[in-house]
Amino acid sequence: MALDERQGVWKSGKGKGRHTPKGRQLEDHAWDDVRGLLGDGPRRRDLLIEYLHLVQDKFGHLSAAHLRALAEELRISQAEVYEVATFYAHFDVVKEGETPPPALTIRVCDSLSCELAGAQQLKSALEEGLDPAQVRVLRAPCMGRCDTAPVLELG
Repeated sequence: MALDERQGVWKSGKGKGRHTPKGRQLEDHAWDDVRGLLGDGPRRRDLLIEYLHLVQDKFGHLSAAHLRALAEELRISQAEVYEVATFYAHFDVVKEGETPPPALTIRVCDSLSCELAGAQQLKSALEEGLDPAQVRVLRAPCMGRCDTAPVLELG
């Protein structure tokens, strides 16, 4: 619908309005990828995290198209899939136009125990000695290994 400037009212007509629904559109190739990864098993929303792991393990990241396809396959909202994927630090969500992350990611814990044990110095040393195009180094929330601080996770 468009605003008719002469009369100040909304009107509809030929050439007006949307050709597709609002929001991110479902891409066939991404939907095929997701269905192939999930196989013939049941589509259960309580397994969303497991499904996200399957996609990330296969493609190295979670693309916006794959998140949309997963929402469609599970018949849940895109917002719910996105919220879960972005809540956990070990998922890499890549939006349209963004460059996927390098094949290797090193996550350095930034909890209090790790910071006191030298996590920032460890992260700086890793960043200086590695090619950022091949390996990325990120800060990450507590990994539950405070007794062996500082901690890092490969992959």
